[in-house]
Amino acid sequence: MQICENKVSTLPIKALILTLFLAIISSCSTDSSIQDPLSGQQTTITSQQTIDGTTTSEGVQKSGALYRISVPDVWNRELVLYAHGYVSASEPIALPDLTIDDTTSIEDFYLELGYAFATTSYAKNGWAVKEGIDDIADLVDIFKNNFGRARRIYLTGASEGGLITTLSMEKKFFLYSGGLSLSGPNGDFAKQMNYVGDFRVVFDYYFPGVIPGSPVDIPQEVMDNFETVYVPAIIDAITKNPFAATEVLKITRAAVDPQDKINSTINTFINMLGNNVLSTNNANEVFGGQSFDNADKVYEGGHFMELLNANIARYSAEDAALKEIENTYQTSGSIFKPLVMMHTKGDPIIPEWQQDLYVEKVADAGNSEFLSTVSINRYGHCTFTATELKAGFFALVYKVTGKAPITLDDLRKLRKVRREE
Repeated sequence: MQICENKVSTLPIKALILTLFLAIISSCSTDSSIQDPLSGQQTTITSQQTIDGTTTSEGVQKSGALYRISVPDVWNRELVLYAHGYVSASEPIALPDLTIDDTTSIEDFYLELGYAFATTSYAKNGWAVKEGIDDIADLVDIFKNNFGRARRIYLTGASEGGLITTLSMEKKFFLYSGGLSLSGPNGDFAKQMNYVGDFRVVFDYYFPGVIPGSPVDIPQEVMDNFETVYVPAIIDAITKNPFAATEVLKITRAAVDPQDKINSTINTFINMLGNNVLSTNNANEVFGGQSFDNADKVYEGGHFMELLNANIARYSAEDAALKEIENTYQTSGSIFKPLVMMHTKGDPIIPEWQQDLYVEKVADAGNSEFLSTVSINRYGHCTFTATELKAGFFALVYKVTGKAPITLDDLRKLRKVRREE
């Protein structure tokens, strides 16, 4: 299952970040507004309809974010909230793609288990962790005002949404019963920024001139033409010089698939370089300065490392950016309710060591009893199967309630009884 927005397809490689659209349902619409008593701003319902017993409501949050809520005909009085991954700041605000595979979606997955489901676009794209935390929390109130209070509320998210999930469980734990965090940069956000920056700066050392600009200041022309001009150039460069490509991977320790080295190597390079190209300028703006720092880093793992360390480009992070990251994006490990984390071992974008670092934080905080982790032996970012997702969610429910969710067969029987009444 691939549920993170910051990814590219692997075979064939056609894009860096998927442009995802979900049209707002316009049929059978009813317009209404709910006044927020504190801010004076309104939450607007743009459409509400019932199909096959499932009631779906869409609207605009007081922040300007779009939201979607669905409640099944036989509701178990519990709610699942979903926090999506990174979407390029240049894309229009839209509800997230919820596809698991060709036959189902994340939303359908939870609805069929009897859970209500809700998600939000966030008020902005790009790095939107603060907005994501607030807009997800706002969904709790919107749901309560429209459908009543949920008995339990589970929060789940992928990639950037995984970080939003973890930070929400630390900072707003009183709203949620438990969380499922998928492939998020939960361990150390500053190290994640350096990981992406290191890949670009090492790539530039071995392949000078392939991508114009620097790792900390991306020309608009490169951003606009990354897919059409620079993806082919990157593929051509690493194909013609596989030794240099291997050096980049050794030094940065970015993952590839040992069962499909050629295609996964291309995928890793395009994903990592695309992350740098398409998110760096937005990060600089959001953080109040550039956050990449390799001023004192000693690179290792490849050949002729003395020469590389003497000549590689060096950058120092700005204090304002580091302060913003520390205050807003860094986790603490202070969790007080159940949190399940899942990560693929071969994640080239957000490495599994992010999960390992968070385990250490939680242990240092004395909260290990609340954390469970799952590592999947697979290449790719957020490449979970539907079965693995179900197992992760069931593990969370068990940690919260002490029992597994009702089975699908039992729920169907309950639906049948209710409909016959």
